[in-house]
Amino acid sequence: MAWPGSRHCARLSDQEFETRPRMSKALVAANEDPEPFGGARSAREAERREAFMRTAAGVFRQYGLAGATMEQVAAASGVTKVVLYRRFPSKDALIQGIFAETLRRLNAQDAKPWKGYGGGMRKSLAAARSFEDGFILLVRHGDQNPAYQASHALLRRRTGQRLRGLLWYPDQPPPRTERPALLELSLEPMISFCNDALAYWVERGEPAKDEMFLRWCGQMMRAWRHNAAELLNLDSPEQEWPFDTEGLTL
Repeated sequence: MAWPGSRHCARLSDQEFETRPRMSKALVAANEDPEPFGGARSAREAERREAFMRTAAGVFRQYGLAGATMEQVAAASGVTKVVLYRRFPSKDALIQGIFAETLRRLNAQDAKPWKGYGGGMRKSLAAARSFEDGFILLVRHGDQNPAYQASHALLRRRTGQRLRGLLWYPDQPPPRTERPALLELSLEPMISFCNDALAYWVERGEPAKDEMFLRWCGQMMRAWRHNAAELLNLDSPEQEWPFDTEGLTL
């Protein structure tokens, strides 16, 4: 885990900038007022917000959601608190922004086609790695504060929807009123397994061994689906679907 070194700089006037030629242009730009949205300016502002959230997520992982301060986030970002507060009016708003970005990345991966057991975890792994600190925070700490529990619930809901779809694949799940009474109970432990296993691997796993991890996840999914379908007496097609081998080199 790493983020830019703690550097605190006050807002610079033109004269001050001339006397500090080693100050990077990026750092000076970060201390400027947000530009009005529109075209390239809007894109730059979005990039700036994402950079703040990425740095903040690292700070929150180090010091905790309760222990970290906006002062620490501003220092790690190399901006003043005023600049940070212009984009995020409170620490809660910043944390909510981090969790929203994490969920956005995960949901974007769901639009890609399923290629076999382990395929869903492959897509989730790509999303989690692209915003690692935010994902770890959401899984590990999102349910510990009432202010963030809605985001954590959305994460579990997404995982549950993917698992529920797997039980009836390639068909759609039936209406809620026609589903087995014990369906949600059978989903809950697997939802926790998926999220926790992914967080563990993102935090400690070696990218070079991703295929081993994904194969293991695929085997767990296949065993769970077979047992859950039998337990719930589901009338779903029993097929020997393949394992996702997208990342394997032949």
